[in-house]
Amino acid sequence: MQVTEINFNFNIAASPQQPKGHKVKAGETLYSIAKSMGVSVEDLKKANGLKGNTLSIGQILTIPSGTSKPEKREFSMIPAISDEELEKNNLRNKYIKTVKHPDYTIKKGDYPAKLAEQFDVEERNILMLNGLNGETATKLQPGDVLKIPDSRHAKNINNLNDAAKAMGVSPEFIKRLKTLEDGNKNNSKPYGVNEFHNTPYVDEAGNETIGIGHVLKKGEKRYLSNKEVLELFVNDMLKMEENLWTVLGGRKNYEKLPQSIKEALIDMTFNKGTSIIEDTKGLVWTLKQGKYEAAINLMTNNKTQKGKELSGLSKRRLFDISTASKMYKGQTPQSVINTQQKVYNRGVALLRIEAANDYKKLKNPGISQQQYFLNQLAGYNKEALEFSGGKIKPISR
Repeated sequence: MQVTEINFNFNIAASPQQPKGHKVKAGETLYSIAKSMGVSVEDLKKANGLKGNTLSIGQILTIPSGTSKPEKREFSMIPAISDEELEKNNLRNKYIKTVKHPDYTIKKGDYPAKLAEQFDVEERNILMLNGLNGETATKLQPGDVLKIPDSRHAKNINNLNDAAKAMGVSPEFIKRLKTLEDGNKNNSKPYGVNEFHNTPYVDEAGNETIGIGHVLKKGEKRYLSNKEVLELFVNDMLKMEENLWTVLGGRKNYEKLPQSIKEALIDMTFNKGTSIIEDTKGLVWTLKQGKYEAAINLMTNNKTQKGKELSGLSKRRLFDISTASKMYKGQTPQSVINTQQKVYNRGVALLRIEAANDYKKLKNPGISQQQYFLNQLAGYNKEALEFSGGKIKPISR
């Protein structure tokens, strides 16, 4: 049974009326009130004779006249969620502990990043929940009240299948993501599906890392049990999922995406952070508009944070494109196949350059530079073919 959301939207034109009043509620700030009323903070402060930004719950504010926007009233009867989604969300709750935080009153020395660390939430989610941005956040004053997002933490995670259930994704996706994170040229040995980096190692970007792609922060533990690795893995993914909610303008916009698109976005964010999505022109717009073929064709960013292209990141994007394309159930559009081929071709070109540079560092290679490249290419082609479902045309030399 499919349950459908029914929304009734009415725009009620605001007349050039008399100034109206607003009673301050818990969690509201001058900035959030001004934004909702369509006035500037300066006009709001001037109309109320305010010198600072401090408000009290129950305080009555005068809203300047002649500047408010048409009022939009939305009546939502029931959430747009299917029985299948309800079942999945209920299952996820068995593996996620949600902590609700009360409203927080700003003290001297507080700022959003500090509060994010204190409550174990993401700074950008605090800003979004309170209608703030980087500029307005700097104007917060002691006494201002902020809403704090719920924080989510993994529980009962004993294996990768549990991790998949916690995230609402397929076990195959989770296992492949782990394999990609394990596939580091600095590793001394390949890691099996039930083996983990319990101690620190250096990733390809030079970051000290532990577990499944977790970049170590100052003061964090330097030895983790397998259970701790898995819980840290899920906690990292939960934060990335919450960041995706923000990037896409809210949780609803994220939840309505096809499952395969969600999985691709989770991997992209896990690999490069949300900047890979925000910095790709048109990607957020196409996702929000439901133009999924166009969105998949934009999942090609193979650059590090310093702007350097890497063959490994080209290969990772092949994985993301192929993951997203599962929504087509084997009937991948030709435009997506063409994009896969372009990403693969660029990856091979980069691999050729990287192999030549690595070969020069070998003291006694024992093989020619060409053979060294071909050995690298064989492994690259194997994964590229797997990711694309055999749809790319591999380069053999």
